[in-house]
Amino acid sequence: MDARVLQRLRRRVQRGERLSEAEMRRLRTAADVEGGPALSITLGLALANAGDDAEALSALAAAGPAGEPAAAQARARALVRSGRLDEAERILEEAAATHPRDMELRKALVLLALRRGDLASAGRVLAEVRAASPDDPEARALSEALSSGSGGSALEVLLDGAWEWFGKAGAWEHGGLRATWTDAEPAAGAQEMLAHLVPVLTGAADPALLQREGPAGLVVTYLTDGVAVEQESAPVSLEAVDATAWKHLEARPAEPRAVIVDRGRPRLSPEPLGLWALCEADGADGARLLTSGQRRRLFEVVGAGPYRISLARRELALVAPLLDPTAVALLESVETGPEGVPGRFVLQPDGTLQRIASPA
Repeated sequence: MDARVLQRLRRRVQRGERLSEAEMRRLRTAADVEGGPALSITLGLALANAGDDAEALSALAAAGPAGEPAAAQARARALVRSGRLDEAERILEEAAATHPRDMELRKALVLLALRRGDLASAGRVLAEVRAASPDDPEARALSEALSSGSGGSALEVLLDGAWEWFGKAGAWEHGGLRATWTDAEPAAGAQEMLAHLVPVLTGAADPALLQREGPAGLVVTYLTDGVAVEQESAPVSLEAVDATAWKHLEARPAEPRAVIVDRGRPRLSPEPLGLWALCEADGADGARLLTSGQRRRLFEVVGAGPYRISLARRELALVAPLLDPTAVALLESVETGPEGVPGRFVLQPDGTLQRIASPA
């Protein structure tokens, strides 16, 4: 499925919309043929929105290991929708125990505690998030909302696809659990656009898009809610857009996931084989590699760099240790997708991305 089509369906599903029968058939076919966590999560949540809880959880079981953060959050949302709050909490707690550095899981636990009306538990978990990530703007805004008293009867938290209201302007998404807080009216257009910005690395870009020169001969463009930002529609300067987009990525490193290559396509692997992927499916995985937080996580999970990088698939970024010939061979066997970036890249430990020549 085209990555842009998937992003549009994903946004609609996260808003709690029910897809048409034709859209569901297309999504099922893509999940069966292409596989991958992003499609499985989107299909599972679409089924949950349609009220088919059993099939939703079955589809979400294919989204990744039980403790994998994005899959755990999606399963939790489906369980909340069906009223199974205890199970949702257990899944989130187990995933958080396995991935103690993943603050999105802990934020999801805060939301679930608020869904229960348990302000004490919400405050306790939120304090842990604030201690681990004191500069996290979402956690700070939630803390301010709770301390100001808006966590009482005026606070409604619905984790079943509806909007959540918190009393501050802003928004975030995390793997199917979505929260938005606002005053009486939604955020202004500029604030809404800036709240969802991420940078994207691409080989070339339409001249109408907001862009700047990137590393290794690449171009940096920007997405907001999966939609490319055009020069004419940018409400602030290129410099402000760029700084905001990179700040968002720096705050949210992705968990590297083990993959294997099957007939030119990367698939999740049940065990590490040397090839890894960042697969948040938001178009920004290549750009994530340039952030210091992501490189620290690569060092912890994959080992020391430099790393061979492939941007051949728009929906993920592939990483292999440069000195692991088996992993590099797997990486080079991946076929370039329609919107992928061809070429061979190396990421140095200091964050420098270099394009290297193909072997003669």
